[in-house]
Amino acid sequence: APVLASATVNASQLVLRYTEGTSLDATHIPPTTAFTVRVDNVLTAVTAIAVGAQEKTVSLTLATAVTNGQAVSLAYTDPTAGNDANAIQDAAGNDAASFAATPVDNHTPAPPG
Repeated sequence: APVLASATVNASQLVLRYTEGTSLDATHIPPTTAFTVRVDNVLTAVTAIAVGAQEKTVSLTLATAVTNGQAVSLAYTDPTAGNDANAIQDAAGNDAASFAATPVDNHTPAPPG
């Protein structure tokens, strides 16, 4: 099953990178409600999800852009205990495990000037 390797954010794009022998399933994606994103401990909605199958990435679009220096955390909840049709999974259908709030590396650049 895919294992979370890293999570980074730049403005409104939060990217999860997974370690996996095969590609991720880009057809069956989890609902936005499977993710909990907090920016400076304030809940921020996920408005879109895109899976890069070959890149082994899951990109989340945030409702509010993150600014330089803000603390960001992310949690993911697999919809059920079994293998789901709509979850972060590899091409064979093995679900990625849920994870509790994890710090996200904020790569948003400081404003110029």
